Amino acid sequence: MKFNFTAIFLFLSLMCFSQEQVKEKKWLRFGLIYGYSSQDSFVKQDSDYFYENTIYKISSHFNLLKNNKHTWELIVEPSYYRSKHEALNYWHEYFTSSENATELRLKYMKLKQINEYVLNLGIIYRYYFNPKISVYGLANVGPMYIDTETERLHKGFAFSDILAVGTNYKLGKISLDLKCLFRHVSNANIQKPNFGYNALGFEIGTYYEFN
Repeated sequence: MKFNFTAIFLFLSLMCFSQEQVKEKKWLRFGLIYGYSSQDSFVKQDSDYFYENTIYKISSHFNLLKNNKHTWELIVEPSYYRSKHEALNYWHEYFTSSENATELRLKYMKLKQINEYVLNLGIIYRYYFNPKISVYGLANVGPMYIDTETERLHKGFAFSDILAVGTNYKLGKISLDLKCLFRHVSNANIQKPNFGYNALGFEIGTYYEFN
């Protein structure tokens, strides 16, 4: 009987814990985001290439932990990046290390349109100055598919990494959101080339607040 009682107690405790975890992870907000980023938005990072994105996202935030004015949130964002890229460095390593350097230069040293499909998954730390105004920091890494090969990145599977800081202002059930971000794209050396892209930019969005 002692074993049965212990087993029942552990089972009920596990059920309560699971329910509490579900309760803590409730859906906070849902919104739409538009943004822009580029390799030389503010400070030109690399003269080897031109790279810019127009960004479209569907954004959902879920509560992980809340303590007074501090919250930790899970963010899930299916995203589409409409990008442009052009190789600018005639003597780039990818060209000079190949026997087909002339052919590769003709192929890559012209403006290309690129489609990037990303599932951004990340964590947000948010601080509330008051019930309406908050600031936050965000970090995420997301699997992605890129449909065009360049001298910097192979076509196919890659990762989109983002660091951002932002602010949010609530107007009843609607909130307005603005953030500045740094983004890095590469494929963890799964395929070559893997020089990757960097971009700085901003995103603006509007959310429906469930709380």
